[in-house]
Amino acid sequence: MTTRTQNDVRNFNEAINKCRMPVFLVSSDGTRYNMKSADQNVDGMNRWIRDFSHQMEIFTCDLEDEMIMMRYLLNRAA
Repeated sequence: MTTRTQNDVRNFNEAINKCRMPVFLVSSDGTRYNMKSADQNVDGMNRWIRDFSHQMEIFTCDLEDEMIMMRYLLNRAA
């Protein structure tokens, strides 16, 4: 089980804030959270923090935003 730390949450939000277009977290049941929306960001972060089975997926609407999120994921894996 992976525990999301305060640093993980901060780094994830920093990556999302660098993106120009919407970034979506999608749960295994198909629930979509627009992470650029303040209301949905809170709900999406709560779901992401509790996602111990790693079933959440990240989708972007822009190639540059995709690169930002890929860099975040690569830094997290390192």
